[in-house]
Amino acid sequence: MIGVYIHIPFCRTLCPYCDFFSVDIAGAVPSAYVESVCQEILTFPRAGALANAGTLAAIFFGGGTPSLMKESGLRCILEALRKKFAVTADAEITIESNPDDVTTELIEAWKRAGINRVTLGVQSFNGATLRYLGRRHDAATAVRACKLVAGGFDNWGMDLIFGAKPVDAWPETLEQCIALQPKHVSTYGLTYEPETPFAARAHEAVDDETWLRLYHQAASRLSAYDHYEISNYALPGYQCRHNLIYWRNEEYAGFGAAAYSFIDSVRARNPADIERYTANPGAKEESICLTEREIRVETLIQHFRLKAGIEKSEYVRRFGQEIRPKFAAPIDKLIGRGLLWEDDVHIAPTERGFELNNEIGLEIVG
Repeated sequence: MIGVYIHIPFCRTLCPYCDFFSVDIAGAVPSAYVESVCQEILTFPRAGALANAGTLAAIFFGGGTPSLMKESGLRCILEALRKKFAVTADAEITIESNPDDVTTELIEAWKRAGINRVTLGVQSFNGATLRYLGRRHDAATAVRACKLVAGGFDNWGMDLIFGAKPVDAWPETLEQCIALQPKHVSTYGLTYEPETPFAARAHEAVDDETWLRLYHQAASRLSAYDHYEISNYALPGYQCRHNLIYWRNEEYAGFGAAAYSFIDSVRARNPADIERYTANPGAKEESICLTEREIRVETLIQHFRLKAGIEKSEYVRRFGQEIRPKFAAPIDKLIGRGLLWEDDVHIAPTERGFELNNEIGLEIVG
């Protein structure tokens, strides 16, 4: 089982905090780009290390703004995937959307194309916060979009951001989120990334104590949800399958400009340039063959983002060896610090391990 990520790097306007590769565009996603993605899919794998294509259990249209795609473009890409891969009958097929794009007609087009999961980039239900973040939609538009999507899809969720000004509007956003009853909620602390417009405003970032208070507010108010990953909450049966593939360090194929793949121990990246990508779809900007040691380290680090952690038997199945012969020292140290716990079946992060997850990764890397 593998996942597929389709990168749609086009937006009406570019959010000043976002460091994902994207360009602004006035209309729909260009047909030439869609055709290039389809070509890349149909010629996958190109050679060697990418020779082991698998069965697709999850497909994710991310961006950028995939909701700018025409129905014909979605159909083209999904048909190409079905020609190239065996797609499971119950495959999770997700599209990200901006609230201001959502209409009844668009929802019907998504359903006809085969989309069965929608995630909305709400970010906040507070008008001042949305303006601070440079979002186009207002709070009323976000509420309306959520209600429309909930009426069309059982499996839907929203992304939220905390730490933006005004900081104390966060509980208001959480309460509105709960009232709308999404199946999945992602909560992310605002970051001021280099080479974004927000980099010059890094002095406005909240301090660690405030960040932790906001994080705890989310965990407390979303207590009806399973806090299954550091930033993610889901009702039973609605965990994001696509993201679980990442967090379990399993194989995935990425198509589109700037998309990453991880297949047969090779991590590869497409060029983050529309013209270069469309000129030669599938050509890699970078390909790195990871060592088994690197894959073991990344597998543990990724699993320790999950509340369930890692099953010891799964590690043995994957690597033919138990965890402790290679990682006993860092794991014991992390258990001693109260960041991990262990029983006969699992090794997993504690609640404090969620809060200080970067320290788990640093210790595992050694």
